[in-house]
Amino acid sequence: MPRILTVLLTVVLGCLAAACGNPRVNDSGPPANTPDNRPDNRPANNQPTGPVPWPAISLQPVYAADARFRTTRTLRVEELTATERYLTESTEVTLTRVLSIDERGRLLALRRDYELSNTRLTKGFGDGEAAAGILQGAILELRRRQGVVQVKVLAGDSSLARQNFLMDGFELALLPLDEVRQGDRWVLDAGALASLNKFIEAVGYKIEKNKLICVLAAVTADSAEISLDWQITGEFSGKPAVLGFEGTVVFDRKQKLVRQVSITGGRPTGEGARQQIEIGLKRRLTHGWLDLDD
Repeated sequence: MPRILTVLLTVVLGCLAAACGNPRVNDSGPPANTPDNRPDNRPANNQPTGPVPWPAISLQPVYAADARFRTTRTLRVEELTATERYLTESTEVTLTRVLSIDERGRLLALRRDYELSNTRLTKGFGDGEAAAGILQGAILELRRRQGVVQVKVLAGDSSLARQNFLMDGFELALLPLDEVRQGDRWVLDAGALASLNKFIEAVGYKIEKNKLICVLAAVTADSAEISLDWQITGEFSGKPAVLGFEGTVVFDRKQKLVRQVSITGGRPTGEGARQQIEIGLKRRLTHGWLDLDD
């Protein structure tokens, strides 16, 4: 297997495994701009008719104590050389319970069960070989104290306590801090892109310009959809190279959580060669530890 693919797998899996799901629940009632609550579209006093735009909305999650949710993360990396095909497919399923929050609903502690953590490597075509990762079956308790995440291993390899885990997943960096309306756009700065940049830099890609544009593409009473356009220019193996990704983030407005993320892109690596990367995330609230996915 090419070295760049092996390094990429190691770094990206580390980033995804460390990322925490973000259950956000708001029990304050239906959104203010549901069809029953938003401004009336009927004309009054001879005012112009037409659709009334959705008011500005917040896409910032709010945690609820004891909320439980299941998150499935997937990574697929396909690399084609002039003579061979290499495919890496990784899946991680975690079940998380919020243990405590602060007065503003920010996450202070959680328990995370790693129900599944495996990777399948395939050279050419066929079933390939699958292997469980170190996080398979692990149970961790994460607590934030003075900006530092402390790890307690309840089950699994004790060395996990020395690893860095995030309370929040990289997908939260994609959400706007201010209220937005449909059609609004925002650009992520270098700090927000840090976790996403790691797997790009891991393959030896030298980033010179890095720009990720987010657009609030669609809003309903139930959800908001953000489209992503991520363009990177720089050098690879001493030659100018361009890398591009497109993606979608679906924010559940009723449950106040990121329900789905899909990011796809890659780069050409020469005549007859290419590298394709796909990152996926699905999340849903559960009613208990035995509320399993189909």
